[in-house]
This record gives sequence, C-alpha cells and structure tokens, in this order.
Amino acid sequence: MTRVLIAAVPIHGHVTPMRAIARNLVERGYPVTFLTGQDFRESVERTGARFRSLPSEADLTGPVNELFPERDTGALRREQIEFDMRLTIHGLSGQHAAMQEILAEADGEPVVLVHETLFMGGWPVRLGAPGLRPAGVVGIGVIPVPISSIDHAPWGMGLPPDSSSEGRARNRFLNDVAAAELQAGVQRELAAGLAALGATEEPPLMFDGLVAMPDRFLQLTIGSMDYPRSDAPPRLRHVGALPAEPPEDVELPEWWDELITASRVVVVTQGTLANADLSRLIEPAVRALADLDALVVVTTGSDVIPDRLPANARAARYLPFDLLLPHADVLISNGGYGGVHRALWHGVPMVLAGDTEDKVEVGALAAWAGAAINLATGDPDEADIRKAVDAVLTDPTHARRAEELRAECLRQDPHGTIAAAVEELARRTE
Repeated sequence: MTRVLIAAVPIHGHVTPMRAIARNLVERGYPVTFLTGQDFRESVERTGARFRSLPSEADLTGPVNELFPERDTGALRREQIEFDMRLTIHGLSGQHAAMQEILAEADGEPVVLVHETLFMGGWPVRLGAPGLRPAGVVGIGVIPVPISSIDHAPWGMGLPPDSSSEGRARNRFLNDVAAAELQAGVQRELAAGLAALGATEEPPLMFDGLVAMPDRFLQLTIGSMDYPRSDAPPRLRHVGALPAEPPEDVELPEWWDELITASRVVVVTQGTLANADLSRLIEPAVRALADLDALVVVTTGSDVIPDRLPANARAARYLPFDLLLPHADVLISNGGYGGVHRALWHGVPMVLAGDTEDKVEVGALAAWAGAAINLATGDPDEADIRKAVDAVLTDPTHARRAEELRAECLRQDPHGTIAAAVEELARRTE
C-alpha cells in the first residue's frame, strides 16, 4: 500500500489546508504521516493521520516578529522578504533529517511526499545528497505562485501582469534586479546549506525551485485567480480551492442568532499570522463602520479582543470561516491566501489591506481577478475603508465577480486531483 508523508512548515495558514488534504487521503484509505510543528499535534491527529514533530531547529511555531524581533524593525519590504527566505532555509536540515527517519520506517514500501510550498526537506536528495528518496513528490501551492515569468513582475511586488512588449521588458528588468539584489545572497546560503547535507548539484533559484523541485505542483486556486504565464512549467496546475470542511465542534457566541437574521453582514479579520496589532486593520475598520447599517463581525485570530465596540459590532477570537462566510456580504481582511480563497469559495467580495508576508501579492491578485478592492497598504485609514466597503455594497460588480469565481471553484475537484497525483507517482515504482 502506498504511504503518504504530508509535510508543512509550522505556520497556521500552511498547516490548515494540508490537514484537510490529510483527512481526505485518510478517508481514501491511505496510511498518512503528517510532519509539522508540535503545536499542531492535536489538530493533525483529529484527521486520522499519524503525527510526527519537526525537530526543534525546524519547529519555529509562533508569531514570527515575536520570535525574531529583528524582522520587525521598520525594514524595507525587500529586506523582510529576504529575512523570511533565510528563515525558510534555516529549517531545511531539520526537515531533511525528519523526512529521512520517516522514509526509513517505511521498510521499502513506496512513500509519496505531499508538501506545502515552503517545505524544502526533499531538496537535498533531489540534488544528489545521500539518503532515501520518496517515490514521488507533490507540491501543494498555499501561497501565490512564486515563480518568475516574462509575463509578470517578481513575486511580492504586487504589480499586475503585462505581456505587452513594453511590459515584458519591464518584467525582464525587474526579474533580473530581484535575482541580483534579493536572491543572490540568499541563494548562496541555500547552496551552502544543501552542500553541507551532501548535495552535489546547484539548486535552482529559490522562488523558482519551490515550484520546479516537486514532480507535480498543484496550486490551490482557480485559473482566474492566477496570472497567465506563457512560460509556466507543465508541472504547475490550478486544482481549485479546497471545499468547505465539515463543521467544527466550536462554541458559538451568544450573539450568533443576530448574525443569522442580520440584513447585511461585514466580517473583519487580520487572519492567523499578522494579528498581534489590531490597530492596523481591525480597530480602524470598526470605527469606520460604526454608523453603517450592517452587523460588523470581528474575528481576531488571537487572544486579544477589542475593548470597546460600537453598537453594530460583535467580536470573537475565532469563528470557522466556513460557518461565518455564508452569512457575509463583505470580507475585510489583510489578505491571507487561505482566507481569500475561503471567501471565493463562498462567493463573498472583499476589501483587502495587507503588506506583510505574501499579502501584497494576494491583494493584487484578488483585485486583478475582480473580486476585491485592494487598499494596497497594511495601515489603511478609516475613510478609505469606509469608501471601499460602501463601493462593494452599492456596486454589484465585485459581488457578481465573486459569484463567478465561486462557480469556477465548484467545478474543480482538488482532493480528487491530489489523490490521482499520489497514485500516478506511486505507480512509477511498480
């Protein structure tokens, strides 16, 4: 029987979709081992998968700016991206060691590695390092596709695609600059780290390699939520947003009935990662909407709850999006990739305001796709928030487009496609 090793860096937005994939593969009869951070043990075990913890050097669980205060020093966004790339490389050796232990336990049975975008533990053996190799590798895209292309600017710049002759000249120039200024130093560290583990081949540029190293790369999005690329590698496929999960056993707040009966609902969230400082989005959004004829529902994603709320606002630390969003007319978010796709799955238009991690790129993508207004800042002012929400509520353009994207989501079968890729790669060993 083919075994499956699912692996994810210990970040909520990366582990959550992989848990859904694990549950589905377990239901299909696969023996599944799930490798990630210790904090996720309980939720992983609820999927039916066997949990394995990353070693301490690769288990960096928690708010990244609290773990590494030097990252949050007002640095330029380019410098923060470089820091995050180095942090990803830092976990590579521990990921590799844990993966080798699990493969050794398979006792010769084929194991297919299924990992999210940033797990790089399979790179060393793919590049010549000694060790056991999985029967195949399936990459799962849980952030915007990071590869370079002649048809768009480098990842993280938040620029719309442009395949005109002038646009391609721009893209070529910016990609060259990014490779030289951003990835050059990081690339040397990546090559050195891989060589220390015994790799004999030079790695591809890091962002490109995240897609190029797996045998198959299945992006959890629809075609309309990704930029067109004339030079896209054939291993890259859009397989759709994951479907709604079974209802969680959560205690609903006492005001839940108000949500059910409200004529209009605006949901406000800062996601699961960049949510320590509510003054960036949640607090100005609540103030901006204080006199709006709508119920404003705030989910903080943390232990912090706003002290004072206007009469039309309610707050909770956490509510599952698949329970909450069917009642929403607008989602205000800092633009996490997973949350945006939950909104698309439910046909909810968005107002996005984020500038950390991948959120610049997510906001640009959602606006380009027509389902969101992108405020293109992580610190929007109240007037801009209110103007954007009013626009979404009064002009049906974004709502219609969100419904079109929802219909596109419903035509896809991501779980079936992932399972088919696992089977295809496992058969190569027969």
